[in-house]
Formats: sequence, structure tokens, C-alpha cells
Amino acid sequence: MPICFTDIQLDEIFRMTKPLIPACRDQFLQILAYELRGRTDIGDGELNRLAREVIKANHLFEAPDDMGSGRWSRWRR
Repeated sequence: MPICFTDIQLDEIFRMTKPLIPACRDQFLQILAYELRGRTDIGDGELNRLAREVIKANHLFEAPDDMGSGRWSRWRR
């Protein structure tokens, strides 16, 4: 039986895919679906926590390089 996500949960899942490179987005969704197999209900917090764990455990996100300056400035564009 498939999980019925709320609109908020779907928005959160897709929001979490935005910083991922396109090749990792599909991988993230497949791993998340695998982790949720057999579930019929999941809370918002639990889904968020699981999604973050999937990204971290599978090294799907790399922070941007600081361009070699040795220090990152929020004003640098």
C-alpha cells in the first residue's frame, strides 16, 4: 500500500532536492522510497529527519567551495 504524503510533506521532499545536483536527485528519491517501504503513515518530523539522514549517509550533497580564499564571506557573489 503506498504512502499518502500531505502537500506539506511533498513540498518538503522536493525542497530538499533543490540543492542536490540533478544526478543525485533521482538517487535521493529512490533511496528515500526504499527506506519508506512497507510504511503506510509517516509524520512530518520523521520524514524530514529520514530525508536528511539519506542525504548525509549517501554523501549526496557537497557544500560549495569557498573559492580558495580561506574564508567565506556572505557578501561575496
